[in-house]
Order: sequence, then C-alpha cells, then structure tokens
Amino acid sequence: MAHAQVDVRDAPVGPTRNANDAPQKNRLQADLGLGSAVGEIGASYTYAPLPELEIELGTGLGYTGFQFSIMPKLSLALNKSNRLVLGTGPSASLDFATGPDHTYIGYWLHTEVGYEHRTASGFSVLVAAGITNGLGGEMRGHCVVDCGGDTQTWNEPIAGKMFPQARMAFGRWF
Repeated sequence: MAHAQVDVRDAPVGPTRNANDAPQKNRLQADLGLGSAVGEIGASYTYAPLPELEIELGTGLGYTGFQFSIMPKLSLALNKSNRLVLGTGPSASLDFATGPDHTYIGYWLHTEVGYEHRTASGFSVLVAAGITNGLGGEMRGHCVVDCGGDTQTWNEPIAGKMFPQARMAFGRWF
C-alpha cells in the first residue's frame, strides 16, 4: 500500500496577513488652535486601544499659559480614510508670567467635534471645533485697551467662563 507524503511546510497555518494591515494605535501630532485643549500651539500623543476609542494627551502654550490636557475621544469611521471624532476632557493651565510670587492655575473642560482624514501611510489631518468651559481657578488679567496701571497682579476667575475653541492638527499614526 502506497502512502502519499504531504509537506507540512506548504500547508496554510492561518489567514495570511500583511504587516501593513495591523491597526495603527499611536499618533504624534502638532496642533495649532484657538482656545483649544493644547492652547494656540502644541503637541499631542494619541493612543487608540480600539479603532473607535482614542485617548489623547496634549501640551502646549496658550492665552492662559502652559496647557496640559487629556481627552478621551470616540472615533467613528465614515469610510476607510475619514473619521468623525467626538471628544471631551479636562485640562489645566499654568501661567508663570508674574514670577514665582504668584502662579495662575486654571481648570478647564473642552468638548469638540472633529473631522480626521488619514492616508494609507498613516499621515493625518484633524480639524475640530467646540466649546471650552472654565471649571475653576484663575488666569492673569489681560488688558486690551489702556488699563492705566499694573495688570501683572490682576487676576480673573475662570469658573463659568465659556467660549468657542478650534484647532487644526497634522500628525502620523504608527
């Protein structure tokens, strides 16, 4: 009786998978904004444990000083390259402008709706807008017209302040 020999090296082990098919879970990006969670200019790192869930950590410099933020986001695929991004999260601002005598610390809540376009190679562009709410703390007073005096010690409470915010970001998923 003759037996057929099978070379197991030729047998498929499982579904074939290209390394480029692996989900990209990390992103570094540069941000430009107005009243945003990372200020007027900043940078952020995003981790996406699931394609629909992103956690963004950001820092930057804005109107109220140095900004530090965390923003969980829901990222919904519109198609292969475009996503609707919804996020809300807290941030803190630190303004050392008056020296070591007094540091202005502010607490904020940012909510934004955005659109992200991702290329096949991982580059992304994000445009987002929303609302910034003051939760507490204070910021240094800013004089727009001649205030007739020293504004370095003038503080302004943040709680209850609400204003629009927007940002544009350029990044790379990896």
